[in-house]
Amino acid sequence: MDAVNGGGQSVLSNVDSIVDTGTTLVVGDTESVAQLYEAIGGQDASNTVGEGYYTFPCNDVPSVSLTFGGKSFPISSSTFNLGQVSSGSSDCVGGIVGSSGESFWIVGDVFLANVYTVFDLAKNRVGFADLA
Repeated sequence: MDAVNGGGQSVLSNVDSIVDTGTTLVVGDTESVAQLYEAIGGQDASNTVGEGYYTFPCNDVPSVSLTFGGKSFPISSSTFNLGQVSSGSSDCVGGIVGSSGESFWIVGDVFLANVYTVFDLAKNRVGFADLA
């Protein structure tokens, strides 16, 4: 992955990643996910939601995109926003989470729901295109 972008700027670059249709969220190493949420105004919710999760104000969903092959693909607010922390809460849970066991990012459905994806096993590559 060329970059992880938040709020219109590149926050992380040259990120090792795999694309996994069997993973619901986007999962990254704890440190780089913390950098992303710091850049977009997220709050650590490890003590309230779960280890590695972050929240943001529901009325201000951050702009996040991932760049592959020099092209940036936005994650829609509807897939990035996992919903309210609890009923009536003004804070929502972000779809990118940190995991201390990862040295690479796992790009799952939170991102994949926003693009067409082609897996080319013969050439060991993955391609993305904008949804029509």
